[in-house]
This record gives sequence, C-alpha cells and structure tokens, in this order.
Amino acid sequence: MFAKLKSQFIKPIKSLIPAFINSIYFYGSLSKVLSKAFLVYKREGFTGLFRKASAMSKIGSLSKSAISMQTSPDLYGSLPERRAQGFNPLVSIIVPNYNHAAYLRERLDSVYNQTYKNIEVILLDDCSDDDSRQILQAYANQFPEITTLAFNEVNSGGVFNQWRKGLLAAKGDLIWIAESDDYCSLDMLEELIRFFKNDAVMLAFCRSDFVQGKPTNKVWSSEDFLADLKLNIWSTPFVKSAHWLVNNAWAIKNIVPNVSSAVFRNPGNIALLSDDTWRELRLCGDWVFYLNLIRGGLVAYSPLTTNFYRQHEQGTSISVQKEEVYYKEHEYVVTRLNELYNLSHGALQKQQQSVYMHWVSRKGDLLDDQFNNLYSLERGIKLAKKRLPNVMMVCVSLVGGGGETFPIMLINQLKLKGLSATLLNCKVSETVLGVRHMLDKSIPLLELTSLSLLEKVCDDMGIEIVHSHHAWVDMVMAKLLCDSSTKHVISMHGMYESMGQVQFNNLMPIIDRKVSRIVYTAEKNLTPFTSNFIEKKQFIKIDNALVKSVITPISRSSLGLQDNDFVVCLVSRAIPEKGWDEAIRSIIIANKEVSRKIHLVLIGDGPEYDRLKPLFKNDFIHFLGFRGNIRDYFAMADIGFLPSRFQGESFPLVLIDCLLSDKPFLGSNVGEIKNMLSTEIGLAGDVFDLDNGMIPIQNLAERIINLATNSDYYETLCKRVGAAALKFDINAMTDSYINVYKSVTDAKEVVNDD
Repeated sequence: MFAKLKSQFIKPIKSLIPAFINSIYFYGSLSKVLSKAFLVYKREGFTGLFRKASAMSKIGSLSKSAISMQTSPDLYGSLPERRAQGFNPLVSIIVPNYNHAAYLRERLDSVYNQTYKNIEVILLDDCSDDDSRQILQAYANQFPEITTLAFNEVNSGGVFNQWRKGLLAAKGDLIWIAESDDYCSLDMLEELIRFFKNDAVMLAFCRSDFVQGKPTNKVWSSEDFLADLKLNIWSTPFVKSAHWLVNNAWAIKNIVPNVSSAVFRNPGNIALLSDDTWRELRLCGDWVFYLNLIRGGLVAYSPLTTNFYRQHEQGTSISVQKEEVYYKEHEYVVTRLNELYNLSHGALQKQQQSVYMHWVSRKGDLLDDQFNNLYSLERGIKLAKKRLPNVMMVCVSLVGGGGETFPIMLINQLKLKGLSATLLNCKVSETVLGVRHMLDKSIPLLELTSLSLLEKVCDDMGIEIVHSHHAWVDMVMAKLLCDSSTKHVISMHGMYESMGQVQFNNLMPIIDRKVSRIVYTAEKNLTPFTSNFIEKKQFIKIDNALVKSVITPISRSSLGLQDNDFVVCLVSRAIPEKGWDEAIRSIIIANKEVSRKIHLVLIGDGPEYDRLKPLFKNDFIHFLGFRGNIRDYFAMADIGFLPSRFQGESFPLVLIDCLLSDKPFLGSNVGEIKNMLSTEIGLAGDVFDLDNGMIPIQNLAERIINLATNSDYYETLCKRVGAAALKFDINAMTDSYINVYKSVTDAKEVVNDD
C-alpha cells in the first residue's frame, strides 16, 4: 500500500522540488509562483502542472551557482523501438527505371512485400526500350490502390530529372528512392522508419552489399567501403548530427553510396531540384543532395537490415570513375561543402588525399599538373559563396500566440535564405499540431530529453547562433550556454517590461553575461533597461513581418452568417488580458443599439475559451477554438479585432495577418498597434485608449456601431489597408536578422535580397 502511495503521490511531488526552487528564482517571489501554478492547474490540470514542472526541473539549478552539465552517452535520446505505437508515417517509394527489365521483378517484390505497409509506390519509366513498361504495368494492376504510374515518352536526360519528378509527386512524409536494379531485405523500411520518431532525424540509411551478376554474388560491402574512414561506428545502430558526420566522414567521401539504402524526410520542392548544374552531375549528385537534405539535423544508421546495390561492369558509377568528370565533380562537392557546412580543414584535406590516391591508382604520380587542373582544394574553396551562420531557433512550446509562432515563421524564412536552421522546442506546454505543421518540413525539430545537454548538443551540431524569443527561454539558454562559444541573440516580445523588479533583477546578470545582441519591436520594450545596457548589447529595432499567402475566404453560410451581417474577427490566445470577455460584452451592447446584426468570431484556445463558451449562447457569438488558417477568417469578416490590455503587447502578428487579408483592424492603443495601422493618408483601422489599464466596454461598443453603420467611414479605412500592409516586408525583416547574426559572428557584409 505504501509503495503504491509512494509511486502515485510522493515521487511526483518530490520531483517538483527543483522546479519549485527554479520557479521562485525566475519569477522573483513565492506568491507569483503559486499564482502561476494555480493558473496552469486551472487551465491544464495536474498533467499541465507536471509538464511545466518537468521543463523547469530538467534545466538544472538556476540559482547563482553554476549549472552542473549533465552528461549522456547519447545526446539525442534512446533509439526508438520498431513499430512504435501511433507512429505510422506514409512512405512514398519512388522507383525510377530505365531499361532494367531484367531486375525489375526482384526490385518490385522487395518493395511491395515490405513488412511496413503504410506506403505509396510511384513507378517511373524514362522511355525504356526493353520490357520494363509491361512489368511496371503488371505490378500497378496488382496493387492499384497504392501505385501511381508515370511514363516518359521522351527520355529526360538524367536520373535526377526523374528524382525531381518523383519527389514533386510524392505525398508521403518520408521518401525512399528504390533504384530499379537494386533490392533489399523485406524489413528495411520497418527498421529505418523507427528513427524518424525523432523529428530532428532527416535521413536514415542501412548497410549495403555490393552485388553483381544474376544470380547475384557479393563483391563488396559498405563496411569495406567505409573502412578507410577508421570510425568504428558501423556495427551498431546510431543517431548522430549531420555536422559531426560531415566533418568526420561525409566531407571525405559519400557514405551513402547507393540511394536505395536511404529513407529521408520529404523535402518538398527545395531549390536544389531546380538547379541545372546539380541535375547534370553524373556521379556526385546524390552526395550533394544528401548534404542539402541533412543540414542542421540528425542522421541515423542501422546495420540490422541490408540493401543490395547492384554493380554493372559498364554502369555509370563505374565508368565515370575512369573519366575526368570524376575529379571535376569532387571539386564541385568541395565548393558546396564550404557553402553549407562549418568544416574543419582536415576533413577536406582527407578528401583531397582520397581523390589524389584515386588519380594515382589510374594515372600514376607523374601527372600532378593535370590532376590540379581537374581538382584543386583551394580552387573549390575559393569558388564557394560565403557561408551563412548555423542557427538554432528556440521556442518555449509549439502553441498558439504571436511570440510562439513568430520563431517558426522566421526560421522558415531563414531556411529559404540558405541558412542551416534547427528549431529547438523546450516543450513547456503540450504541442498543438496546427502550430507544429507551420514548420517547414525541411527544418529539423529538436526536442531534448534534458535541456542541460544544450551546450554539448550545440557543439556536436555546430550551432553558431542560438536565437530565443521568450524571457524564460532567454534565461535558460543564457545560463546553459554561459561557457559556450555559441552566440546568443534574443528577440523581445513584450515580456521584460511586464516583469516585476525582483524577477527582472534576477535575470539581468545572466542576460548580461551571455547575450550578444537584443532585438526589439516596440519602443516600450526598452523601458526597463538602462541606456548603458542598451548601448552595450547593441539593441536593434526590427519590425515584424509575415509571409504573403493564398487566401480562400471562409464561407459565411458555413457559420450561419448572412452576407449583410457585420462580422468582427478576434484572433488571439484566449487569456483574460486579450479582452475576450470585454469583446463579447461590447458586441452584446452594439447589437442592442442597431438593426444590422453584428457577429463576433473568436479564434484561439486557452482558459478564456473554456470559461466563456458555456456562458454565452448568443447566436452572434461564435467560439471556433484554434484555427491554422486565420487569414481565411479575416477575409470572410469585415474587420479584425484585438481589444488587448496585455502588458506585453508590442507588435501583434495578427494585425499583420488581418491587413494581408485586405481588412481593416480595430485595436487598443497599446504597443505599436497605432503605428502599424498608420499610413500617409490615415489609419487603416481604428484604435481606442485603455482607461486606467482597463478596456472601456461602452466606448468600444460605440466604435463597433460606427464601423457597422457608417459605410463611408468604413470604406475609407478599407482603402488604406493596402498601403499599411506594404510596410511589412518579409525579405527586409529576414535580411535584418541575418545581418544581426553576422554581426555577432564577425561577418560584416550586408545581405541584399535577390
């Protein structure tokens, strides 16, 4: 009985002690900790309370004594088991074929008979003149539910054109390019899929046997091929960072010599697919593809299943090794490596030695000038564009809210600009899938078993910049990285000026010691800081911006609305300070005063959603919860709405969302809201002042009535929306952040948008 009691209550309560101590240190007082804990319990129950406590306790002591860095034999967690419950991603299997009829049945049998069953198969033929098409058609007829056929009537001119065709057609979360003359163990997918339960794993590959003939005989193995690297890591499964693998192996040679042995995350339509130079490569194109794909993430390997890589005496991979293009393409790899990775010079020297030994084995050692004309390490490095810094963006949680979703939007843009980008989720709150899906699929999502591993992880992954967006995260990152060479940049989203003095004073020594640059969006963000500190940390103002997108307005009829109704749309976290209660009451008053029906659409989740929804059953109040497509709702509405009394309100992203939806905005005059709406000819909306920090409900109702009934005034506001929206330039904002990163890594040149 006591053992059960200990397991259920005593141990969990005991685990809260370090979190309790850390929380007092962070929030500055016991009363604030208890208040925060009560709000968490009220909103998320004991589950949420223990989740947040776990986040606090995992970071180690936050007192002024140094944090003891936890060590771990595996930085990225234990390896997932096969057939993990609830993990069943769709795998798109691309089979690009050209004149391999003799091997197709063996290939396709090893595809369709995989023990992992959630697959789609894309069968491609590049205008074969053997019996390939008949065989492909037969398998498509046998497995019609999961098979797509695509036959070229004219040869595409290269295998990478077929890769591109297959990738653009693929619907799966994961991709397997199963070359048409290879085959594999029937459990290959099942073995490799498990690694992708870790959202930072971008590619997983297995061992290969190199085979020839029919029937086949083994002529070599991947263990033989990789032996010269002297790493001694290939006998057991592992997960390692791309940075480590590139510097210790992948910069020297292509450690995945056959794409059939690899499964990788669907990269979408990445820029490389449209690169004509890449598509024309004959030997190293797959190598360059992997280098692009894995950057900023993790790579997994397993020797527990086997790919059989067929070698042909007259095959391209063998014949090209005898030609000059072999050496030219290796120099091209040197160039791309220097553009993509922070490399040790020793890694490239080892590649140079390997390529030179290949030359000597075929040409002898008396033709060095001829070799240098084909391959030069120095020339390859010189041809490379300037590499941009490796950035780890850090979010407190994947949940709704401008400060939480802004890091996702920014990292997506950084990736498009060519940076190596990783998103670290501290997981203080449970992930909202709609927010998770905002992250570009080509960006690794890292979630550590313990944040105290951060310094070791940053070193292992080659992270040069950590960028945080939440005061708690700022403090944790600064503390954990205090002795690291990794630079730290923070963006303030209104939290610091709303802190108590004790809490602020506790944080400043930590921030002062580690943070290199501070970005702010509103002048009020500066109020708690001294002028000396602002100058020392080179504070810089960067306006927020958002990406334009295709908008499909929600049908009013789907919500029971009439075309002539006036619709107000409020999008925010459902917390008291965002004015949900006051918004509802102002709409109720407005509806009593006018004949035109006024609706309020409330989008977001949180405690106010749960509290208010049962209280208001009016047919003109619509509680919709979280929605990922908020612009579609703004476009349906007549005006956006944010009656915020939130102390930290600075530069709300929902206002930009509203303007990009071509609708005016009604908001409280806090932070930068008025400036955001301003144009040369007036405001693209309406603002109201708070009354001693409170929302004036009657005044707000009168403004809504004026908007709903004064068509000339409303149309005037609408005409200003386009000019206001133009102020928020996503490219300018992203380039400004890149220049901040460069300033702290001593790279001074300015980025110009192409």
